[in-house]
Amino acid sequence: MQYAIALSLLLVVPTILQFVYSLALRHIATRRNRHSKTTRPSSPVKDKFFGFDFIYNIIFAKCEDNYLASTCKLFAQFGSTYSVKSCVWQTIFTCDSRNIKEILATSFNDFELPKMRLNAISTLLGTGIFSVNGASWSHARALLRPCFAKRDKQAMTAILENHFQSFLRHVPQSGTEVDLQPLYFALTMDFATEFLTSKSSGMLDETKAHGKEWQFFEDYTTCSEEVIKKMCLGPLQIFRFNRRAEQAKKRVFNYIDDFIDEALQGADPDESPQHNVLTTLAAVTSDRKVLRDQMLHLLVASRDTTASVLCNLFFMLAKEPAMYETLRRDVLAVCGDAPPSPEQLKEMEYLRWCVQESLRLHPVIPTNAREATRDTTLPVGGGRDGSEPLLVKKGTLIIYNVFAMHKDEAVFGADAEKFKPERWAGLRPGWGYLPFNGGPRICLGQQIALLEAHYLVARMVQTFQTMTSRESRDWEELFALATTCKYGVKVKMTWA
Repeated sequence: MQYAIALSLLLVVPTILQFVYSLALRHIATRRNRHSKTTRPSSPVKDKFFGFDFIYNIIFAKCEDNYLASTCKLFAQFGSTYSVKSCVWQTIFTCDSRNIKEILATSFNDFELPKMRLNAISTLLGTGIFSVNGASWSHARALLRPCFAKRDKQAMTAILENHFQSFLRHVPQSGTEVDLQPLYFALTMDFATEFLTSKSSGMLDETKAHGKEWQFFEDYTTCSEEVIKKMCLGPLQIFRFNRRAEQAKKRVFNYIDDFIDEALQGADPDESPQHNVLTTLAAVTSDRKVLRDQMLHLLVASRDTTASVLCNLFFMLAKEPAMYETLRRDVLAVCGDAPPSPEQLKEMEYLRWCVQESLRLHPVIPTNAREATRDTTLPVGGGRDGSEPLLVKKGTLIIYNVFAMHKDEAVFGADAEKFKPERWAGLRPGWGYLPFNGGPRICLGQQIALLEAHYLVARMVQTFQTMTSRESRDWEELFALATTCKYGVKVKMTWA
C-alpha cells in the first residue's frame, strides 16, 4: 500500500510542479508586459493569481444543459472578445469575424492547435490529421488532398442512391414514428466507408448482422464525448480517467484495424490510387498505427459532418411544415421524382438555402481553439472599448466561437436566432459564415460533404410528402466532436 502511494506521488508531483512552474513563468511575463494592450471586458475571477475558483468551477460546477446558448450570453455580457484570466494564465474568447480571420488565415503561422486539444484527441482517437501541427499536418494534407479533388460526382451520387434505398427499407411504411438520427449516421457511415476504402460497412444492409458496427457507433460516441470533457478540463485533463471510455477506445481501434485488413485484402489492384484513400495511405506507410489513426479521423469526420447536418436540418424542417413544402416544390420543379444529377442539384436554390441555414444556426463544429506560437496581436479586442488591437502572448489559448458568430445580427438580421432559409437570398456574409473552418486548414472534404447533403435532402423530400415533428422540445446540442441533436430526430412521415 505504501509503495502504491509513493509511486502515485512520484507520478503526480512532477506534473503539478511543472504546471505551477509554467504558471509562474506566465506571471513574470504578464508583469513585464502589463503596460501592453489588453482585452477590455474580462470574466470575473476571484483568485487573481492562480484562478483556483475558475478551476473549481470547471471540475465541480454543474454545466448548463445548453452550453452553446450560454456562450452567447457571455458574449452579450462581456463583448465579442473577452478574456478569462488571472496573473498567471489567460484564455481569450472571441466570436468576432475579424479576429477569427486573423487566427485562421492572415496570421496562420502565429497559431497552432492547442497542446491540450491534441492530447485529448490523441489519447482516445489516435494521432490523425486533426491532432497534428506543423510539418506533420502539412505532409498529411498534401497526401490526402488529391483523394478529395476531382472525384466523379455522378459516380458518387450513384453510390449515395444505393445506400439511400437501403435507408428507406428501415423507414416504416405505416407512417408510424421513427427516429431518423441513428439511421442518418448509419447511412453516412456506409457511404463514408465506401468512399474512403471502396468497401462499405453495410450498416443498413438487412441481410447481414451489424452488432460490431453498432457497437463501434456507440463506442466512438463515448470517446467523442469524453474528448470534449477532457478539453474542458484544460491542463487538469491528465487527472481525469474514464474506464468506460478506455474500454470503448480499445474496441474502436480493434474495429478499425479489422476493417482496414478486410478492405486491403479486397482492394481492386486496377483501381486508381487517388480514388481509394486507404490504399493511398497504405502505399506510403507500413506503420499500422499511423494508418489506423488517419483512417479513423477521416472516417468519423466524413460520417459525422453530413449526418449532423441532416439531423439538425430535418429537426427544424419537421417543425416547419410550410418550409418543408416549399423545399419539396423546389426539388420537384427541377427533377420531378427522379434522382437528381449533380448539375440539377445546383439549380435547387431553396435546398441550398436550407442547408446553409442549418449550418449557420447549428454549425457542426460550433467552437474551436488555437494557441499562440509567438507574441502576436488580434485586430480588435484591446483598449477600453475593444476597438484597438489586442496583444496575445505566446502560449495564450484562444477559443473562437462560430456558433455565436453565426448569430451576429449585423450580418444575419435582427431575427438571426430563427431558422429562416430565405435570409440567404443575396446574402454574402464572407468570414462571418464558417461552417467548414477557413484558411489553410479549411475542410478538405467540404464539397463532397455538401454534395452528399444536397443529394440526400433532395431524395428525402421527393420520397416523403410530409414530415411532422414528434419532439416538443426545442433543438439542443449533443455536444461531442461534431454537434447533433440531443433528443434525436423523431418524426412521422407520409410517403409520396
